[in-house]
Amino acid sequence: LSGETANGEHFEAAVTIMARTCCEAESAVNFDSLYQAVRNSTIKRYGHISTSESIASSAVKTAIDVSAKAIIVCSESGNTARQIAKFRPGMKVIVLTTHRHTATQSFGVLKGITSKLIPSFDDEGKAIFNAIAELRDSGVAVAGEPIVVVHGAVAKKGATNTMKIEYA
Repeated sequence: LSGETANGEHFEAAVTIMARTCCEAESAVNFDSLYQAVRNSTIKRYGHISTSESIASSAVKTAIDVSAKAIIVCSESGNTARQIAKFRPGMKVIVLTTHRHTATQSFGVLKGITSKLIPSFDDEGKAIFNAIAELRDSGVAVAGEPIVVVHGAVAKKGATNTMKIEYA
């Protein structure tokens, strides 16, 4: 239907109405229920979830519970970002990565995810601090509001094992 409508005489109006419809539908989503449904169906299908997926699941649930304004993900491969996107957090998710391919995939493919290319994870704390400052500067978060951060205690591929709450 959208292709047929968008090719008509009033394609701009059709696309505008379709965009409004999508935004209205997204605003009506109960993200806590959606999170539970995705988590329960994963466990039912596979019987368990991996360590990194458990961290991602916990990060999303925590972000929902504390009304976090964003989730920051430090990721080399983008796997943690994919897992977080799977649980549909409903708030801004920023992927910090050193790989252009991961940044492009995260931003272009994963729902609700933006990415930022950083030079290295040698000073991961500074990268996280800067991302939080950007959230404050852009008005996404104000001072004192919670931000969930997911990263590895050791900056290497496949090492995601930490979820914490920082404050803007």
